[in-house]
Amino acid sequence: MAADRCVSFAQGQRIPSAKSYLDVVAVDQLSPWIEPNTRLEFLVVINSCGIEITDALLNMMSLRHMRFDESARFSESICRRAIKEKSFQIKNNLQSISYLHVFDKADEKILGCSPNLRMLKCWVESSHGFSFDFLNQLEYLKLGSETVVSLPLNLKKLTLVGTHTSREQMEIIGKLKYLEVLKLCDVSFEGKQWDTMEGEFPELKFLKLSRVKLAEWNTSRDHFPRLQRLALESCVDLKMIPPSLGDIPTLQMIEVYDCGRAINKSAKKIQEEQEDMGNEDLKVIISRPYWENLSVSEPEEENEEESVRESEEETEH
Repeated sequence: MAADRCVSFAQGQRIPSAKSYLDVVAVDQLSPWIEPNTRLEFLVVINSCGIEITDALLNMMSLRHMRFDESARFSESICRRAIKEKSFQIKNNLQSISYLHVFDKADEKILGCSPNLRMLKCWVESSHGFSFDFLNQLEYLKLGSETVVSLPLNLKKLTLVGTHTSREQMEIIGKLKYLEVLKLCDVSFEGKQWDTMEGEFPELKFLKLSRVKLAEWNTSRDHFPRLQRLALESCVDLKMIPPSLGDIPTLQMIEVYDCGRAINKSAKKIQEEQEDMGNEDLKVIISRPYWENLSVSEPEEENEEESVRESEEETEH
């Protein structure tokens, strides 16, 4: 997006209809800001509290992307319509929404009216889970939810936050045949165990486990045939990295951040075994707790680690 298409508006100022990219600052409701005939393509709202997505926005055919710094929710009026009207329908060309709070079947019905949605970042406020399999074009999903019911089959990037996963749910994720990036953050595995199977994760290239409740990880090189990067962050319960992962031909990097001595030792052992077999290409980066680094200066490793984190941030965006 060109710089001259990004404009900030002070509170109380109306958005002229000619603008196609908008940066709206410090507002708690959107409708007074938007002229009826605004040709809006990108909307970025820098809000400090929850905000309602109005009917007008959801029916704006020109709008492609909505991003909210803090959470947004569908307005009460459109939720009431979704519940009462049997043939409820809205038309839009939305391709991305972040961050959205979803609560019930009304929200599911409203999301179903955005068939072109490709990216969704949302929090589910329901212990019963939420189904997203009706979003057939969705490629990137970041989901904060206690449980996972069903997922779109075309996903390429999936981030789960705060989810309690059963063995069956992990099998569902493993069968997403186009999935390339999987990030599990604060995820609890059933029985603190993850058993993968042959045929799962056929296209996965990047796997990140962050603060997961996982002790036993039973897997094989054949279960992640195209994995390129493995990142482990604060996985204090995990006993070891499965040694067979080092035999994956495509694996280029293992990153370990604040996981404890057992995982550090496991990562080093994999690297040494690969070097003994003539594989000099596998890079292993280990970040120790800061107090272990006070007396040791390793500038090259620090720079390497920083570049990896920057690369990961680019992948996220």
